[in-house]
Amino acid sequence: MPQYRSRYSGGSDRRGLFGRLAAGLRGRLAARRRPAPPPRQATVAHVQREWFFRRISRSMVVFLFLAVLAGAAAWSGWRMLARSEIFRLTGVTVQGNRVVRTGAILDAAGLEQGMSLLTLDTDLAGRRIRANPWIRSARVERQWPSTVLVQVQEYRPLAILRHGGGLFYVDRHGEIFARVRPGQDMDYPVLSSDFEVPAKGRIAEDTPLREALGLLLLATRGKPIVPVQAISEIHVSRDRGLVLYLVDRPFPIYFGRERIRKKYYRLVRILERLYRRDRVDGIREIDMDYMENRVLVARVAP
Repeated sequence: MPQYRSRYSGGSDRRGLFGRLAAGLRGRLAARRRPAPPPRQATVAHVQREWFFRRISRSMVVFLFLAVLAGAAAWSGWRMLARSEIFRLTGVTVQGNRVVRTGAILDAAGLEQGMSLLTLDTDLAGRRIRANPWIRSARVERQWPSTVLVQVQEYRPLAILRHGGGLFYVDRHGEIFARVRPGQDMDYPVLSSDFEVPAKGRIAEDTPLREALGLLLLATRGKPIVPVQAISEIHVSRDRGLVLYLVDRPFPIYFGRERIRKKYYRLVRILERLYRRDRVDGIREIDMDYMENRVLVARVAP
């Protein structure tokens, strides 16, 4: 007898089927939302990076701490040395000054007895000394443990430049460096000009005033007849060029504008002859630019 099988399936079987379908759908959705696990190699590299950065951070903290500690120790040691009597200034040597007083140099540099050499700014002291118009260069040097050497180079006047209503010192390089003050040495030749004269700075090359300065430089070579000490003034004229005046003679000597060196040595020979013959008195003027290879010596009377 065949076994009877009911065509009706109970509710439990239907609920089981639907439950399995729903669970599978939820699993698929959850699998899509969940990121895929990283590969094992990437995970190891990430851990190693974290470990490396953690180690670097600790090293940096230790390094910064030690640096701060060393800086604090150095600062404390420096302050102790600065207060020490070993590096207190006990003596200053000043070399190279003739016009500027030693006291003025020390005051300008800020050098005081008992100050610490560790706190001395030598560059600043040198700049303060060079602020004096007579000082060409200055060097301040510590000599441990307790002395300082100051070496200065002053300007050396060659002439006095007349500008407007003032007088200024000029050196051999054409540098106009200081105004002539009352009581200062004025025993130098005077430079004057019909042209514009600079009040400061340097006399420009290839100018009539520079030619006058060159004539003075020729006179510094020690010729006994016309030394630089015998020159009273050199005037730069628009019409006659360089006009020279001697200290002990009132007559002008006209040089013109060309071949100044040749004319100077020719003047030395002419004056030597005139002095030897005692014929200098009565001269009205000497024209070194009279003609080519000709000099005019004009006299007041025949």
